[in-house]
Amino acid sequence: MKHFALMVALLFGLASMAQTKMTPAEITSFKKEVLNQAGKTTSITADFEEIKHVSVLKNASTSSGIFRLKGEKLLWQYNSPKKNVMLFNKQQLKIKNDKGKITTIDLNKNKRFKQLQQLMVGSYTGNLFDEESFTITYFKNGAVKTAVLKPKSKDMSKHIKEVTLTFKNNENTVSEIKIVESSDDYSVITLKNKKLNTAINESVFQL
Repeated sequence: MKHFALMVALLFGLASMAQTKMTPAEITSFKKEVLNQAGKTTSITADFEEIKHVSVLKNASTSSGIFRLKGEKLLWQYNSPKKNVMLFNKQQLKIKNDKGKITTIDLNKNKRFKQLQQLMVGSYTGNLFDEESFTITYFKNGAVKTAVLKPKSKDMSKHIKEVTLTFKNNENTVSEIKIVESSDDYSVITLKNKKLNTAINESVFQL
């Protein structure tokens, strides 16, 4: 009898932890809250940790760095295990490798990186609900809300299977991003020490 009671308790516990789909009214409210927050956000600073799972490797790899967003400028800088930097600025992407070499990419001529820019910047500015480019499903689990984006275009689907954006603790900015590649390898990026509307010196965006 004790075992039965324990099993029931465990089942109810698991059920309470499960995600459920948002109702249309909840989706409308959630999107409005995210867009309202985006309208009040001038900058975001955070540290991040990225854990990448690759099927051919036994252990996941871990990277860490800093994230800075101000207007149309987005800095994604890996500090460990190697220093690599991606800087999105309007229609241009600059990539600096660990040897200090800088490569400049015109985003108007590179669809893959353009879509990456739209996804990354949109994740933090609220312009992520692009239902023309993605099929989006919304879930909730207590104070945690998620939006699962599946690309509609064949071009993007070649590289990305789906992206899950997680909003924790009733915050209306993204706290975690999970990117599943077409090969089913995936990365989970967690933002830490996130701060909104702090002053960011322009020198941060100079490579």
